[in-house]
Amino acid sequence: MMGEPAVRLLADAGVAIGESPLWLGDAVMWTDPVTRRMLRLAPGAELQSIPVERPIWSLARRSDETAVGALDDGFCLTYRSGAITPGPVAQLDPGCRFNDMTVDASGGLWVGAMHRGVLATRGAIYHATSVEAVPRRLAGGLGVPNGMKTSPDGRTLYLIDTLARTLLAYPIVPEGLDEPVIVSDFLGLAGKPDGMTIAPDGSIWVAMWGGGSVVQLAPDGATLREIAIPAPHVSSLCFAAPDRLLVTTSRMRLSPRALADYPGSGGLFEVRL
Repeated sequence: MMGEPAVRLLADAGVAIGESPLWLGDAVMWTDPVTRRMLRLAPGAELQSIPVERPIWSLARRSDETAVGALDDGFCLTYRSGAITPGPVAQLDPGCRFNDMTVDASGGLWVGAMHRGVLATRGAIYHATSVEAVPRRLAGGLGVPNGMKTSPDGRTLYLIDTLARTLLAYPIVPEGLDEPVIVSDFLGLAGKPDGMTIAPDGSIWVAMWGGGSVVQLAPDGATLREIAIPAPHVSSLCFAAPDRLLVTTSRMRLSPRALADYPGSGGLFEVRL
């Protein structure tokens, strides 16, 4: 029998939208694109708030423990100082921008694009072999692509479509992506799926925006457990260790009453499994 997980607030960061937490071996880093800053927290140290010149919508870790980011229309290298080195610009549809991203085992970069007005069917998936390469479009017809990860064997791209409220699995093939299948529609769970990560045991963990929880799914989509987080808008998550989950939350669109009831909203939480 699994014990009850312990949830605690690690950093009262007060961000508008906390996105893409990364465990970099000695610290956790995440981004708040709305206020144009990155945040960094090392054990025993004070929270760092690092201004950046452009919104970084998401971050991903490369095999060398360095971080790369997704700008409005391209990838970038990121540095602890807040400096960035942008890569080539992608050709996006009018009104669209990049959103969540991931890096696969070979160093390839994957990112979802969404319409700024959150229009259905305008979302797409782009891929680049490196930060220096031009991203190319591989799939379309999505709503809001979020929570992107590749499977441990590199054969599948998992992606959350928040607008459609689905977890999709795209087979990765030599020419790009094959047709996806729906892994989960989150039936019976409160909120909308947002950020996502894959645990060392292969299970899939999803942040539920508006649901105040993180959800563990089996690879076939079966719900294994749900863990409450004391913040309504749970936005993303990552593993710092097999039994240690780091969870970002958001303050955006919360009423004064909700902020009073959940003062940790916008903070970074730790879940001990």
